[in-house]
Amino acid sequence: MVTKGGGWTAIQKRLSGAVSFNRTWAEYKRGFGNPHDSYWIGNDVIHKLTKGRNSSLYVSIRLRDGNTLYELYHQFSISDEADNYTIFLGGPVAGTLGDGMFNTGNSNADLSGMYFSTPDRDNDRYTGNCAAYFGGGWWYNFCHLAYLNGPWFSSAWRNPWSPIVTSGTYVTETMMMIKPN
Repeated sequence: MVTKGGGWTAIQKRLSGAVSFNRTWAEYKRGFGNPHDSYWIGNDVIHKLTKGRNSSLYVSIRLRDGNTLYELYHQFSISDEADNYTIFLGGPVAGTLGDGMFNTGNSNADLSGMYFSTPDRDNDRYTGNCAAYFGGGWWYNFCHLAYLNGPWFSSAWRNPWSPIVTSGTYVTETMMMIKPN
């Protein structure tokens, strides 16, 4: 509650590999996991929390060496299920991770305006299914440069936050939090 003025709601947290994030559309819709360890609050809840509000998104990644890096997006919301939980991101952006979601310099990696995808529901722009290939739900474009829901502590979790964090083997914690501006 002290991060950047407090008042944040955690929508994603991972402290261990106890909870798999390789889940179905229905599971991401309603949420899963344990708030004390690892969980996804649910896309319906995220939509309700951000609907009609100007909200910020705070992303943090703790690395194996003990460093915690973050990125703050001053505009964040997702649409409802009828619109495939489209993510909307805006700036300004600040932090130590670098902007892996919005102003990536690569239109095939920018996530703002992308639909949510899961292994059983392919909504990305890639000819294959990024969620099935990378093992978890996310707002994929032509796949990703930022992706926090990969196979925990595994080299198969590629580019959790490129170019700063290129392998899931470096990650010991992730968190996504939101609050109204």
